[in-house]
Amino acid sequence: MPDVSFITVVPRVRDLTAYADTAMSVIRRTDAADLDGVLIFTGSGAVLDPWILATAAAAGTTRLSPLVAVNPVYQHPFTAARMVASLGLLYQRRIDLNLITGTAVSDLDALGDRLDHDDRYARLAEYVEIMMGVLGSRRPFSFDGRFYQVSRLQLTPGLPAHLLPRLFVAGQSPAAREVAERVGATSIQMLTAARRDADAAPPGALNFGLLTRATAEETERAAEARFPADPDGAKITAVTMANTDSVWKQRLFAEAEAGHGAVAVDPAYRLAPFRSGQADGPYLVADHAGAVDRLLAMIRSGVRTFVLDTPADDEDFHNLAQVVRTVRDRLRVDPTGGER
Repeated sequence: MPDVSFITVVPRVRDLTAYADTAMSVIRRTDAADLDGVLIFTGSGAVLDPWILATAAAAGTTRLSPLVAVNPVYQHPFTAARMVASLGLLYQRRIDLNLITGTAVSDLDALGDRLDHDDRYARLAEYVEIMMGVLGSRRPFSFDGRFYQVSRLQLTPGLPAHLLPRLFVAGQSPAAREVAERVGATSIQMLTAARRDADAAPPGALNFGLLTRATAEETERAAEARFPADPDGAKITAVTMANTDSVWKQRLFAEAEAGHGAVAVDPAYRLAPFRSGQADGPYLVADHAGAVDRLLAMIRSGVRTFVLDTPADDEDFHNLAQVVRTVRDRLRVDPTGGER
C-alpha cells in the first residue's frame, strides 16, 4: 500500500477568543479519527504560537505528527531546528514542517521585511539548508550565504534519522517550486479547477477542503448549512487581495471571480466558500462514494499527502474518517488505487 497521509488543518476562526478551544478540538478529533497529522498555521492571525500548539498536540495525542508552519520572518533557523529537535526528543514524535514565506503585506511592513516575493523564497532556501544541516549533522555546521551566515552551530544530542522532519513548501509560483526542488521538499498545491480531475492532479501534496456525507442529498444540505451565501464576505475577500502577493490566492480569486468554480461547472468543486471568506481554499463537496473515488484518482496520479480543511465538529470528522478508512481499505486490496 502506498504511504499516503491525511492531515487536517487548525482553522482560522472569526471569534479569536474561541481559537484555542477550536484548535484543541481539531487536534483531538484528528487523533481519534486515526488521521496522520494536523497543520498548524503561523502569523499574526494564528493567535497561538505554532510551537506551543505543536507541543500541546504532541503531548495530548497518541500518534499525530504536527505539521508546523515556519516562516523565516519570525525566527532564526537555529531556533526552528532546536524546536524540532526538542519536541522530537521529548515526545519521540516526528515534527513536520510547512515552509512558507507569505503573510499579509501589512505584516511584512510592520516587521520591516522589505524583500520582494522571489527573494523571500531565496531566503527560505538558505533557511532550510541551515536548519536541516544543523539537525542532520553530528559535527559543527557552518554556512555562508546571501541572507544567513552561521559558524560552527551544533545541536547536542543530534536528532535520530527517524525523527527528522518531512518538509513541505506551500506555494504555486516558480520561485516556490524552485525552492522545493532545491531542498528536497514536497510542494503543497491548492486544488484548482484545472486539477480537480485525476489526470491533472500534481504529484506530492494537495490542499483543499472536504465536506462529505453518506448520500448526495445529505451532503448538499450540509454544504448549504455550512456555507450560506455571504455577499459581504465576498466584498471583504476582494479587498484583502490588495494585501497579499500570494500567487495561489490571486489565482484562486481570479478563478472564483470568473465563475470557474461554480456548481454548474462541477457540482463537487466549490470556490464559493473561499470567495466569501468562509474557507482558506476550494472545497470538494461529495458523498462518501464520490469522495473516495476522487481521492483514489488523485492517489493514482501521484498525490501522497492530503491537507484537508474540514470544519470542526463530530459529524464532519465522523464522515471524513469513514471516507479515509474506505480509501485505505481499497488501497490494501489494490495498492495502485485502481478503478473498481
